[in-house]
Formats: sequence, C-alpha cells, structure tokens
Amino acid sequence: MKTLKTLFLGIALTVLFANCSDSDDVTPQKKEGVLIAHYPLATNGVDVTGLNGPMNLANAPFKNDGVYCNGIYSYSPDPEFCIAETPPITSLDLASFSISLEFLVTKTVTQPVWVIGTSCRWLGFYLDGGGTVSLLYNNASKIASQKRYALNKWQKAQITFDGTTVEMSIDDDLAASLKFGAGYVPLENCGASDTGIGVTNYSNGEVLDGYIRNLEVYNFK
Repeated sequence: MKTLKTLFLGIALTVLFANCSDSDDVTPQKKEGVLIAHYPLATNGVDVTGLNGPMNLANAPFKNDGVYCNGIYSYSPDPEFCIAETPPITSLDLASFSISLEFLVTKTVTQPVWVIGTSCRWLGFYLDGGGTVSLLYNNASKIASQKRYALNKWQKAQITFDGTTVEMSIDDDLAASLKFGAGYVPLENCGASDTGIGVTNYSNGEVLDGYIRNLEVYNFK
C-alpha cells in the first residue's frame, strides 16, 4: 500500500511540474514600452523626459490647450509660416516604436497631422479632404482608410511599427496597416539623423492647419 501511495505521489508531482513547464513555454512575453520623448505642448516646447532638445516652434502660439499651426509652409514667401518640429529623436529604435500626437482641426482638408523625417519622410499620419485618415509612407505614397476624423475635437493620431508591420490608429481604433518589404524604403536608410517629428510634409509643402499637443514616442523591447 505504501509503495502504491508513493507511486501516485510521484506521478502527481511529475504531472504538476510538466504543466508548469508547458505553461512557461506558451506564455507570451508582454512588450514593455520605454518612453523616449514626451512634449506636452501646454506652455512650452520642452521634452519632459529630458532626453531631447526643445521643439522648434515658429509662429506657433499656445492656444486652445495646445500649439496652433496655421498651415503656411516654411519655404513659402509668407513670413508668417509655421514650424512645429522636434529635433532628431536619436534614441528611436527603428525596429520597434510608437509615435502618437493629439490633434484638433476645424475644417476638412487634406493635410498632415505629423510626419517623421524631413528628408526621407518615411512615415506620417494624414487627414484627407473627404474626412478620412490615411497612412503616409515612402515619401509620398499613401494607404487610405475608412476611418473618419472629427472636427473641433481632440483626437489621438498614432502609428506603431514592430519591425515588419506598420499600424495606424485614430483614438486607438485601427485604421490602416502595411507590411514593409520589397518596394518600400527600409527605415534604416533614413537613420537616426532623420528622425525629427513635425507637422510639415517637406515633400509637397503641406502643413497642418490646426492644434497639436501630447507628442509621445516609445521604444518597445
């Protein structure tokens, strides 16, 4: 009887440890975001993480709980041109990151909310004249979506990249996705020297006419 009890105990322990081992093998590892830039844009252009220099703001007053940009291109002859742009975010991990910016617009026109890169312009969140949002990539290419943006309301414009797939969302609602591969510009071709984030698309001179706040950039490990 004692031998039989010992046998049952041994079997139970074997099953227990086997289950624990299997559970450890299949449990997914949750990615933890590392905040590498945060510009609240409430009263100044300072990055509160202290990791990056202040945002370059020209003709961009603090209004309506954020920064206002008037839609005038910096290379135009109009001296009232707007600039709202970070310095290069040199700690950006090109293999896995997230960029989000809150915006408010008062009219339905085609314009960028934000674009990363002044030379490459390799990703950007766009508003279309028909009232929907689209994903800008590879300087001038776009993926349209059916997701609509609102007027006179603060909304979050976010793009994430996991090294393979770009996902764009508005207010955390997925709007478009794109797998990078043949025919697309690899992000490493732009590099850390072209990682400034701003409201201007330097490929066509389009600039946001609206308000921005709470720019946040995360790396994911």
